[in-house]
Amino acid sequence: MLQPNNVWKNLGFKESPYDTKPLKVLKSDVELLMGRDEEQVDFLTAIESSEQGVFVISGVPGVGKTSFLNVQQYLLESGEAQFGPKILAARTLCAIQPADEPKIIARRCIQSFCASIEEYCVTKKIEVPEYTAKIISWIHQNKPATINFGFSILGNGVNVGREVYLPSINETTFETFVEIIKCLAIEVNEELKFVSSFIVLDNFENLYEEDLRDCMTTFRDTLFTIPNVWWIIIGQSGLSSFIQSTNPKVFQRLSSSLELKPISIENLIKAVEIRVKKFHVSKGKASSPISEDIYLKLFESSNGEIRFVFKYCHEICITLVQSVRKILIQRKLKVDDGNFERIMGEHLVDKQIGNGFSNGCLKSIITKEFEGHYLTQKEKQVLKKIGEMKKVKPKDFENFKHIGISTMGILTKNYLTKLSDLNLLLRRQEAKVITYELRGISVFAEEYELLD
Repeated sequence: MLQPNNVWKNLGFKESPYDTKPLKVLKSDVELLMGRDEEQVDFLTAIESSEQGVFVISGVPGVGKTSFLNVQQYLLESGEAQFGPKILAARTLCAIQPADEPKIIARRCIQSFCASIEEYCVTKKIEVPEYTAKIISWIHQNKPATINFGFSILGNGVNVGREVYLPSINETTFETFVEIIKCLAIEVNEELKFVSSFIVLDNFENLYEEDLRDCMTTFRDTLFTIPNVWWIIIGQSGLSSFIQSTNPKVFQRLSSSLELKPISIENLIKAVEIRVKKFHVSKGKASSPISEDIYLKLFESSNGEIRFVFKYCHEICITLVQSVRKILIQRKLKVDDGNFERIMGEHLVDKQIGNGFSNGCLKSIITKEFEGHYLTQKEKQVLKKIGEMKKVKPKDFENFKHIGISTMGILTKNYLTKLSDLNLLLRRQEAKVITYELRGISVFAEEYELLD
């Protein structure tokens, strides 16, 4: 049976240099983060300013928000940061879903927090602290339990030896969840010797606008005031300004925020070079299988989404391996390293996949994906018009009257929102102003005349 990395061995790599998964809370991933020195200083300085707080990280999809955070978490937890306190990393993020209520989010925060504590203890080969272990057991058993909330800690606002009856996790109140998180944070501080803990609310923009406001209002004087916890809220571009414009009181509770912009072209090139060097099987000079022309084209079309760039670089490489193997089988040749290298050489130019093959492959992949959305002709016309205008707001509906769109509501609900959900439009928000522009494969669809 072929091992998963055999595909990449055929191309001279131990594993994919274009992996799209976010960087992890690992030392080995630190060097893979490029072009974020200034943002790193801003983040670490803000975190150093207090033992608790709320920090918002926002940016367009695929810009590297989670990767950025995970590297900072590793540096702080390990003590390798140039400055900043030791903080327990959130190895498990609390993913926010549409229509989540505060109680559901708080419960999920406890599950994420416990998982992060447990994983840290496993990596360090130490026992999970007593109170955390009891809460983990209570979560897994999903039945009532009596737990000592105090665990003999003094001076932290928790009564010593206070035994509390907890119903099943599904029946527990929001207020009790807050108390549990408070006690977990104290135990991390006292037993594991961290100044604070990170708890991360990911994809916060998934909440409907009204639910987002309600949750932030509820959390303002409850979760967000828990000692020794840094809450990190990750969301789409403009999240901080949206909170400011819709809920000023909650905005005042935020400690700081950071809008991650796409990295520079120079740093993208460096990021590719570092990944190629790290994952190549040889220690000598190695080249990116995908040429600079191709991955810069992907970078430009996606508004700087690194994830988009790596996804299609990865797919071009896989397509090349598939093509070479098919040729070998058609020629009735054994699919071994020698024959593979000989046929693959026909597709390489200076040890890179030729631009002709890459462009043809990209067109085939994009066309298949775009047509897989089964858009109506009117939806394609909307995309084409947005491409002509470069950027639109819902109030620009009059520009779409020629295709039968008569109101702002129809344009927004039936087209802009849907096409954005399909990742065909990039949605940007600054305060209450929302704009849309072509994104990723819809940019290529315009180039390939798939919108006609």
